[in-house]
Amino acid sequence: MEPIIREIDVKSVLTKSNLPGSDYSVNPYVGCTHACRYCYASFMKRFTGHSEPWGAFLDVKHWPEIRRPERYAGKELFIGSVTDPYLPQEETFGRTRALLEQLKGGGVRLSIATKSDLVLRDLDLIKNLMLRLSL
Repeated sequence: MEPIIREIDVKSVLTKSNLPGSDYSVNPYVGCTHACRYCYASFMKRFTGHSEPWGAFLDVKHWPEIRRPERYAGKELFIGSVTDPYLPQEETFGRTRALLEQLKGGGVRLSIATKSDLVLRDLDLIKNLMLRLSL
């Protein structure tokens, strides 16, 4: 079954985080098409407005460009706290790459949680950032 995919506009892709060691939680997508049986993030469904089961939908976020990334200098951004930022659909939509391009030169620190080797595509953008990668 093909996932239901829709594109949505959001005010910001950065959300203040209460997670230990993270200043901002960043999720370029809502939902996840991996549909892992062990997924800890399936609780997020109740906040999405979707009736489909977790794993059967994906919202692609579009946000205003981050114009002054330096205001996040030294802040820890956790990319992928409740959805994999390198889902197969990232190859089509490129929202995670767009995010990294917008953060370039901002002096942010990143943690990226993914189970995909698609992250290797973005090493050109990631290599100059302080990075902790969780695969």
